[in-house]
Amino acid sequence: MPISRRQILDLEEFDYSYLYKSMRSLFPNKNDCASKEDLVEVLHELKVFNIITKKQLRLFLKRNRKWLLIVDQEPLDQLHRRIYREDIGDEKFLDAIRRQYWFCYPALIRNALEKECGESYGKYSSKRDKI
Repeated sequence: MPISRRQILDLEEFDYSYLYKSMRSLFPNKNDCASKEDLVEVLHELKVFNIITKKQLRLFLKRNRKWLLIVDQEPLDQLHRRIYREDIGDEKFLDAIRRQYWFCYPALIRNALEKECGESYGKYSSKRDKI
C-alpha cells in the first residue's frame, strides 16, 4: 500500500517553525508572548521526552489543548499574583488579568509535559532550573 504525502510529512522531525505554527493554530494569540529562544528551549525538552515527529507533536498538543486553555484562564492565588506582578511588571500583569491568560507558549507546553510525564518531567525541570 503506498504511503501518502501526509504520512511522509507526519514522520518528519519537527523544527521551530513547525512548533510555532502549531501553537499559533491551536492556542490564542494572547499566549504568543515568549521569545524565540524560550520556544527553542522547550522544543529541545519535547524531544528529550520523545516527542520528535510532526505527528507526535500535533497529537500531544491536541490531546492537552482543552485542559491547557482551562488552566490558563483560572484565577491565580494571591502568592502567584504577587510573584507574577514582580516578575513581569505592572503593565503586563494588568494586561494578563484583563485578557485572562497567564502562560506563554513555552509554559503551556511545559504544563502539558508535566501533566503527561509526571514525576520524570518534574525531576528534569528541577535539574534544568538547578533546584
